Amino acid sequence: MRNAPDAYDVQVVTRNDDHGSPTLLPVESDIWTQRDGVRVRYVSMTDLKSLARAMAAVRGIRPELIYVNSFFNVKMSIIPQLLHRLGYFRSARLLVAPRGEFGTAALGLRSAKKELYLGVYRLLGLRRRVTWQASTKAEETDIERVWGPGASIIVRENDTLLPAVSDPRAIPTDDDVARPLSLVSVGRLVEHKGLHLVLEGLQNAEHPIELDVYGPEEDPLYVNRCTALVDLLPSHVTVRFHEPVPHENVREVIARYDALVMATAGENFGHVIAEALSVACPVLCSDTTPWSRVLAEGGGVVVPERTPVSWRDALSTYAALDRAGRILRRRRAGSAYDAWKAQTTGPHIFDLALKRPRD
Repeated sequence: MRNAPDAYDVQVVTRNDDHGSPTLLPVESDIWTQRDGVRVRYVSMTDLKSLARAMAAVRGIRPELIYVNSFFNVKMSIIPQLLHRLGYFRSARLLVAPRGEFGTAALGLRSAKKELYLGVYRLLGLRRRVTWQASTKAEETDIERVWGPGASIIVRENDTLLPAVSDPRAIPTDDDVARPLSLVSVGRLVEHKGLHLVLEGLQNAEHPIELDVYGPEEDPLYVNRCTALVDLLPSHVTVRFHEPVPHENVREVIARYDALVMATAGENFGHVIAEALSVACPVLCSDTTPWSRVLAEGGGVVVPERTPVSWRDALSTYAALDRAGRILRRRRAGSAYDAWKAQTTGPHIFDLALKRPRD
């Protein structure tokens, strides 16, 4: 929200912990505080009174626009949407960014629970007076598939605070130094993100490879599945698991590696991909994101199928590159980022939402 036009007075209500982490953030809850020039109120996810006080505080502001990030999150999305439908926020408009949650793969996870909520949502008429933000034309199609062609949708790529050009200092210069291919994975440890496919693809690796995994262990059963796969890897493949990276340090961490791997089942945007390219780090990614064309041109690999065989082939080809080849790929990644960033200009999502005619 720091990139919102100066004409807007932005207030943010958010949780006081990182999703999937048992540790609370070092912040004070239930009061308005200043963070990066924006008023922020942190809410306890284990205390309904904390959320009730936050909603009352939002009502007191008399906002023109309520911008909800996610659709299925009960406390930070469903409850605000219900309150909006009841008129609690007076004449405020409602903008909902589902963040890929209406994609086929995403809806397939816990599908019975989601279908029940979607049915209740329709029955109560909650979709009326809602404007949806789609990050891509593909996500617009997903939203229309769920809510029909009459849904009010704004297609606007997600804003980022990333620099206008990539950081050339991130590219190493030691072309003649031979060392194992270094890969990094940054994201939640859940099946949707597909780390297991990368690990299965490494089973028959012929070249030395090192993979560092950063992310919250949200699904213990899935984490156990991944660690069991690590035990089957050949001795010249090393995998290390780390704690999640603080958001402000993600680019610094990714810059240390030859490539980012991401076998996701689908992303409506994929911030970590943009972060990787901004430090000239190529990305090996499944063909399930809006980034495929940029990645193909930017030194990375678009893996055509989400299968261990496809990932084995992609990883083997990349590992076979010599040091000079890896550095060339990094230069291409930086150039691809610069070209992409130059095209991502346009009206802010707030401008687009507030200028849209009311139903």
